[in-house]
Amino acid sequence: MRRRGPRPGGDGRTGWLLRFAVILLGLTVVVGGTALWQYRKAQAAGRPAVSAALGGLDVTAGDARWAAMDAHTMDGPQGGGYQMPAQMMPGAPEDGTMRLGITLTVADRGAEARLLDLGREFTLTGGGVDVALTPHSDTFGPMPRLGPGSAVRGTLYFDLKAPDPGAPPLYLLWNRDGKQRRLIVQLPDSAPEHEHGS
Repeated sequence: MRRRGPRPGGDGRTGWLLRFAVILLGLTVVVGGTALWQYRKAQAAGRPAVSAALGGLDVTAGDARWAAMDAHTMDGPQGGGYQMPAQMMPGAPEDGTMRLGITLTVADRGAEARLLDLGREFTLTGGGVDVALTPHSDTFGPMPRLGPGSAVRGTLYFDLKAPDPGAPPLYLLWNRDGKQRRLIVQLPDSAPEHEHGS
């Protein structure tokens, strides 16, 4: 009786390809899982990120912008300027400092309302700042709590010296419920202008 061997290009090759695909899939899962674990470990260690979750809230830091101020006037993209409302930015920055606005989106993704005091929970540090800065003002207004499933967007303003080009990055330090997270500040590409109206 004759034995039949595997036909060329038949079951032997298909089995090998199937084993290879299973091994490749397993490696992808391991590498992806390791990367996710490293990311979560880095966040838990307090390394800077653009978003973080803490005390039932999610916060995402958006773009930061230098406020172009000339006697309380804010210049828009087309120039011309408009008068900044006093409740948003009362008083101009002291000599040698500039006002930096950092946009934040705060969301309560849980099922219960969360207390918040953004002016006290956030400070600015890094970038050559010696002592952590508290916000000068903000656009959130008096808002002691955030309802479940809702979100709010606003800006925190800080007065500081513009960091040198080689300075380390600025970041927001978020303290809530005895825990802490750092959010990296994405500064604009162009340096702030100290003189306006020319």
